[in-house]
Amino acid sequence: MATISKATVINIRNYGSDVREYTLKAEKIQDFDPGTFLQLSLEKPPANRWPDSRNFSLASAYNGDNTIRIVIRRIGNYTSRIFEELNIGASCYIKYSFGDFLLPFYDQKNPIICIAGGTGVAPFFSFAEHLFNIGQQDRMHLFYSAKNSVELINPEELKRLVNKQQLHIHLTRENSGDYLNHHISIEEISEQLTDLEKAHFYICGNESFTNDFKNGLAKTGAVNIYTDEW
Repeated sequence: MATISKATVINIRNYGSDVREYTLKAEKIQDFDPGTFLQLSLEKPPANRWPDSRNFSLASAYNGDNTIRIVIRRIGNYTSRIFEELNIGASCYIKYSFGDFLLPFYDQKNPIICIAGGTGVAPFFSFAEHLFNIGQQDRMHLFYSAKNSVELINPEELKRLVNKQQLHIHLTRENSGDYLNHHISIEEISEQLTDLEKAHFYICGNESFTNDFKNGLAKTGAVNIYTDEW
C-alpha cells in the first residue's frame, strides 16, 4: 500500500532557470525501491481522494532519515506552480512509491547500464546510491547526456557514487574540457561490455531518446532492456 505524507522542502538546487533538485523531509517514511516514483501535490488531500498532482522519479535511495530527493523540470502550469510555491520551508504532500523501473534484484552480478537524457538521470541517482551502499558500485555504468554544464544535475554526487571509468557525461551543446562533447552512441556503450546478452540496460529520457536507444541496443544483441519515459 502506498504511503501518503506531508513533506517539507529543506533544500533546493537550481540547474539553470528551469530545472531544480528538491530535498524533501517527509513526516512518514517507508522503505522504497530505487527507480520508483512518487506523486506530489501542492494541496492537502481530502478524505478518500488524491488531489491534482504530478509524478517524479525518486532521485535518492531509501536511507531511513526521512529525506527524499526529486528533480523537476518546469514544463507546464503545474510545475510552474511548484517552482513558485515550493520554496525552502514550504510544504507539499507526497504519495509513494510506484513503478516497475527496478533493479534486477534476482541478478546480483551482471552489469547495469544506465542511459539518461536530461532530467531522465533522476532515477539513476537512486540506483547509484543503492548500489554504492551495498558495495556493488562496480556493476554500474552511467551514460548521461545534458545540453550544457549549467543543466548538468549534481555531477559531484555522480562522481562520488559511480566509478570514474564507468561514468560517461556528455554535453551536446557546449564544448568543455571536463566532459565529452558529443551525443551518446550505441557503439560507445557496447565497447564497454563483453557480454551484451547478460547486461541490464536502463534507458530514461523523452520518447524519441528511449526508442532510439532501445532499438539500437536490440540490434546489437542486448536482451534485458527497460525504459522509462517522461
